[in-house]
Amino acid sequence: MTESDIHKPDTGSGAPASGEAGTGPPRRAGIRNFFLALRHINEASVADAVRQRFSDYVSIGLVIICIFSLVGAVALPVSLQFRLLPLIFTVGAIVFYIINRLGIVLSLSQRQALIVWQILSAAFWLGVTSAMLVILSCFYFFNMGGRL
Repeated sequence: MTESDIHKPDTGSGAPASGEAGTGPPRRAGIRNFFLALRHINEASVADAVRQRFSDYVSIGLVIICIFSLVGAVALPVSLQFRLLPLIFTVGAIVFYIINRLGIVLSLSQRQALIVWQILSAAFWLGVTSAMLVILSCFYFFNMGGRL
């Protein structure tokens, strides 16, 4: 795709906007593209040409540790201060994970970088609204006294 192709209107038919039939994946195939993208990511993650850095393994390990510490904070009878520690640690691990991954954007074209940013923004807002939904559900459940 050239820079001029970016500004051409999308035909909505799934074909590339440039009018070249059969070149590249369809743009707006919805859920089908979601599963194709997951398969592509899975194949890329096991490809020999893709090498992971040491910090990638560190951040994966931090995510696993955070999951276990959060489960422990909820499942074990500990004081509130000890319940907040794993949450603070998890936020730090997530920030570390994001910082290590944002360098990838430098290797992308401007169009690709914008698309990645839009996906990151959408994921952020999904997390914020999901957290609000969980909080409001908990308030509702506890204010109802367990009556449904």
